[in-house]
Amino acid sequence: MRKLTVLLCVVIMALWALPAFAGSAPGTGIVDSQHDMNNVSIADSQGRVCAFCHTPHHALDDASADYLPLWSHQMTTQTFTPYSSDTLDANVTDPLAGPSRLCMSCHDGAIAVDQHYGLAGSDLRTGDSWGGIAVGAGGDLTNDHPIGFDYTAVASVDDEIRPETTPTTNPNIPTIADLLLDGTTMTCSSCHDVHNTDSNDNYFLVNLQDGSQICLTCHDK
Repeated sequence: MRKLTVLLCVVIMALWALPAFAGSAPGTGIVDSQHDMNNVSIADSQGRVCAFCHTPHHALDDASADYLPLWSHQMTTQTFTPYSSDTLDANVTDPLAGPSRLCMSCHDGAIAVDQHYGLAGSDLRTGDSWGGIAVGAGGDLTNDHPIGFDYTAVASVDDEIRPETTPTTNPNIPTIADLLLDGTTMTCSSCHDVHNTDSNDNYFLVNLQDGSQICLTCHDK
């Protein structure tokens, strides 16, 4: 039994050393992470990783987007209904502000996640339930954390929201303001690190779920 256990440990360590497992751990990069479509969807014909979102030439030009970093993926055309609540002090002006519009181009349940470089793509993810990735399916963001609002305005009137100058516990992210679009606006990337470079969690989170550290980054509870 002891020999079998040692053998299993050696096999596991060897697998982690293989290229197929590189980058899969939190904070180790996009390659072979859950955002590497070559592993989780239909692979690019040339094995490119960045191409599913970016292109060095012929990038998309979309007047509806205020943030387009050499984009190669079809933009979502959904109209989204944001989260609302009697306890919400935020005024959501645009739920797709900044990078959120780009995120919804895969997570809207209407555009194939493998679509890129003018190719139609065929891998459509539609599930907006536990474990599903189509969190914006049907344009419905009413069951998701609010985005597209001025965080600094909320922090100034809600004493249970930490000021944007508050340091985070992620050494790569000095303050909450560094998580906000233009230092003010809450977006998808305020919680998620799409490139898995500053992530502390397998869900591309910028902080740990243990002890709800990701929530307590901003919420003073």
